[in-house]
Amino acid sequence: MIIDLPSTNSSTINRSLVDLREKGGSVTLGRVLTLVIVTEEPDTEDPIAAANAASFEHPCRVIVVARGARRAAPRMDAQIRVGGDAGASEVVVLRLYGSLVDHGASVVVPLLLADAPVVAWWPGEAPEVPADDPIGALATRRITDTAAARRPIAQLNKQVASYRPGDTDLSWTRITRWRGLLAATLDQPPHEKVVAASVAGAADSPSAELLAGWLALALRCPVRRIKSPAKSGPGLHSVVLTRRAGDISLVRPQSITAELKVTNQPERHVALPRRGLRDCLAEELRRLDADEVYEEVLSRGLALVAKQASAEPARTAVTTSRRSGSAAQAAKAGPARTRKVLSKGTGKAVAERNPAATTAPDTAVASDVGSAEPAAAAYGSSSGRTTRRPRDSGAATSTRRTAVAAGQAGSATSSNGSASTAAGGTEAASAQRVTGRRRRARPSGSS
Repeated sequence: MIIDLPSTNSSTINRSLVDLREKGGSVTLGRVLTLVIVTEEPDTEDPIAAANAASFEHPCRVIVVARGARRAAPRMDAQIRVGGDAGASEVVVLRLYGSLVDHGASVVVPLLLADAPVVAWWPGEAPEVPADDPIGALATRRITDTAAARRPIAQLNKQVASYRPGDTDLSWTRITRWRGLLAATLDQPPHEKVVAASVAGAADSPSAELLAGWLALALRCPVRRIKSPAKSGPGLHSVVLTRRAGDISLVRPQSITAELKVTNQPERHVALPRRGLRDCLAEELRRLDADEVYEEVLSRGLALVAKQASAEPARTAVTTSRRSGSAAQAAKAGPARTRKVLSKGTGKAVAERNPAATTAPDTAVASDVGSAEPAAAAYGSSSGRTTRRPRDSGAATSTRRTAVAAGQAGSATSSNGSASTAAGGTEAASAQRVTGRRRRARPSGSS
């Protein structure tokens, strides 16, 4: 049932609600809270549908403050929905125009349920400080949705400074199942410490930022926030936890199923669909006290992730500068690098500063080594050891070579003469021995 009340006031709306209670009996009774939805006039139906679905779990009175044109004449058009058009709740839609747009709290107060908690929800753009807003000041619990803002990450950063106990965000509610799956996986053996983690998601995903902050706060390890390309889709994409025994990866492609991989375990497929407004709103209405975990993630977790992100470029710059410095030193020392050449026969090292100037010294060394071998043979001792002589340079080297050649010739001549003398002496000795044997062969008594 839908009842339209154009150009009305709060008293008329209250009387209409009382009439509906008398006609419908208990239809309008049994409400546990008042849910106030603040939105723009063209965007009222989706939040109302989510509130109607959540009312089956949390029966409530829903008051929708739909802000219309500010330049129009001041007026308020109301609409009351009950029965099948309101789920298990009763919905009051207030369309404000003109100067009434800025005075929504004055219109809402007369319609609140007595002695029931008040929850305020901004499905779109939220005020700078929800707790200081006139409608937010009436509420025990204040729900925002940074993902629906024009600049989600900037809006999330504003919430860090404007947080008050009782504030929460649907971007935080959307990662409840992710947190549950990761916590359940870490409860399985091996119970090793996570040394690093990474969260991949869209660049403008506040849920990815909050999940990274929660992991950094809970695991006390470096967490890297990876911004996926736009073609990968919105929201969260994957989470990887690094341990010594292996990695734990939870990857959700563009489907309702995620892949859970753990080292030394079979791959598993788990249901991980994207949560709608109805599920997120119903979860937030289950508790009306402050969310301490969300507060810690905002105040400390996001700062840890930002600190890690700012440290990575500095670390990369230091590594790059070190590599470039080493390359420059190597290039500078390249022309002056010393090479050691082990010469044959002498066993000495020749240091060469300039590779282009190594031809002449190498030739000189080779010539010296070649001339040293016959010299060593000429001046060798009876034990076979070779006496090394110091090398000369220039004219001394030429003189030594001439002397060595002359010595070799003289040695050859003296060797030939000695051989002839030895041959003559041998022949004379042989003749003497023959003569002696003949004399001994003669008889001693013959005359």
